[in-house]
Amino acid sequence: MNPLLAGLTILMIGDSHLTFKNTLLANLPEAFVAQGAKVVTYGLCSSKPEDWVDEKPVNACGYTQRIGTEHITLSMNKNDAPPNVQTLIQQWHPDAVIVVFGDAMAGYNQPQMPTDWIKDQVHALVENIGSTKCIWVGPTWGHYNPRYGKTDARTQELAALLNKEVQPCHYIDSTKLLDQKSIATEDGLHLTTSDYTKWGNQLVKTIDPLLSNK
Repeated sequence: MNPLLAGLTILMIGDSHLTFKNTLLANLPEAFVAQGAKVVTYGLCSSKPEDWVDEKPVNACGYTQRIGTEHITLSMNKNDAPPNVQTLIQQWHPDAVIVVFGDAMAGYNQPQMPTDWIKDQVHALVENIGSTKCIWVGPTWGHYNPRYGKTDARTQELAALLNKEVQPCHYIDSTKLLDQKSIATEDGLHLTTSDYTKWGNQLVKTIDPLLSNK
């Protein structure tokens, strides 16, 4: 156990990369709990930052709430939605909030990235997180699939924008954590189980020092 994480409460919220049982939801909580932290995780498939500012039922493909390392149960009730981030902060009093967002607002199938719209969403969520320590995890590489339209160029464009706009949150550029040519996905956007594990391992190495630096 890393004593520097003992006693910390971490709130994690995010999109589909933090919703299903074979995603980051399967390894990030375990890694931080093993180091002594209390972890509460909420994932909402296809969600964007604005969905965590305005509490509303937007569950199109799955919603998960996971306390610590308990069994992962996915709700498909379309009337289910997580509380907004201010409510979650008031409920759990986290020392740090880790957010996983980017792919759902990149506009991969649009000719131009919706820059102003992204900025508005990012700023609203950051403002609602307030003075709590914040770590923003951006998307990693994928492959082109007409279903999502993800491309390397748009992923890099989005990463560069988020890096500027998420302050004072610390931005983690996930494209720098994994080898672009080695990424395997299920559908062009969601990674295979083994690559989610690789991504998660790299994130833990990157996030640990940020959590330890109180």
